[in-house]
Amino acid sequence: MECPKCKGTMLLERFSDFFLVFYAWKCLNCGAIIDRTIAKNHRKSLDPQEVQAVDVG
Repeated sequence: MECPKCKGTMLLERFSDFFLVFYAWKCLNCGAIIDRTIAKNHRKSLDPQEVQAVDVG
């Protein structure tokens, strides 16, 4: 996988907290981490947003 930030190589890495274990992609060059939640939020932010017109007058 290619890093979206620096185009470096990404490896799948295991991360753990006290109660949570998850896997995410980590860039070997810049250290960027992309997991399922980050990717979902990124896609969501790139979707076209509906803009409401404001009537001034």
